Amino acid sequence: MTTIDGVFVTEWGDGPRALFIHGGTPGGGAAAFSKQEPLKDRWHLVLPDRPAHGQSPRQGDEDFERDADLLAPLLEPGTHLVGQSYGGMVALYMAAAHPELIASLTLIEAPAFCFAPEDPVVEDMAAKNRALFRNPPDDPVVMMRSAFALLGISMEIPDPAPDFFIEIAKLFAEAAVQIRVPDEAVVDASILASAGFPVLTLTSGMIPGFEHIAAAIASQVGGVHIVVPGTDHLVQDAGEPVNEILEAHWRSASSST
Repeated sequence: MTTIDGVFVTEWGDGPRALFIHGGTPGGGAAAFSKQEPLKDRWHLVLPDRPAHGQSPRQGDEDFERDADLLAPLLEPGTHLVGQSYGGMVALYMAAAHPELIASLTLIEAPAFCFAPEDPVVEDMAAKNRALFRNPPDDPVVMMRSAFALLGISMEIPDPAPDFFIEIAKLFAEAAVQIRVPDEAVVDASILASAGFPVLTLTSGMIPGFEHIAAAIASQVGGVHIVVPGTDHLVQDAGEPVNEILEAHWRSASSST
């Protein structure tokens, strides 16, 4: 475990380097990708806690571009980069800025609206996302339910919500308004397409917007899109099936270099 520029970093195992960038998981990188820990037997897993998550303190508003710059020192030549949800936006910015260091890129339900701005399904999802996070409902539990429905998180929220859950919802709502919305992202697909590293997108198949985004990414950068059945927005929590896909992706990338 190390700290770099105020960011707490968990490291597991030895072998080729795989850097995991989490989304909104409050517990940070190790919590978000706990089901990937078995990969440490063959890979060196690097799991930073983005600012305001896990053991990393807040550094202003949450911002994918800021986090990409902050986490860039964790990239080394031949790094397999994985980003989930908002962390996928961070990973996209890292890959576009430092393509020479990337061995492969995996995106798990990243809200990369910029890849399909004229797709009505994606446009609708982006607008709903912006409206929810910029003008959230007064009731924090309603806010949390709305966010889970928009993203496809299947965790059930009790109705009525108990007091302890209301407190969790309040913290969630307070953090949500401090997030730079992902429809502000601009990623040059041509950089990724010409970089030479393989790109994989994983989705649950639950939310049409994420499916359309994944298809657009695959089309524009020559990547592969795989739907993992029986999952939700936290696709990586499926564990072994996802780990098998990741390893196959990483090994294919390594054998082609």
